Amino acid sequence: MTPRLFAGHGPLGNKADLTKFRDMLITSRDRVQKLKSAGKSAQEAVAGKPFADLDPVWGKGIINSEQWIQIVYLTL
Repeated sequence: MTPRLFAGHGPLGNKADLTKFRDMLITSRDRVQKLKSAGKSAQEAVAGKPFADLDPVWGKGIINSEQWIQIVYLTL
C-alpha cells in the first residue's frame, strides 16, 4: 500500500516512506528524461511503459502510470 505523505491520502507514512517516495520521483524523472532526450514524444514514452516495475507499489493511486509519465514529461 502506498504510504500517506499528505494528510488524507492513504495510511500514515514515516521518514523511510518519504525517502522511498523521493527515490521514486528521482527514478521517474531520470527514466522520462532519457526517453525525452532520445526524441520520444510523450505518447511514445507512455507506450514504452518505463514505470512497469514501479506500478505494483506506486501505480495504485489517483494518478495512473500513463498520466504520471505525461506529467513528468511535460515538466522536463
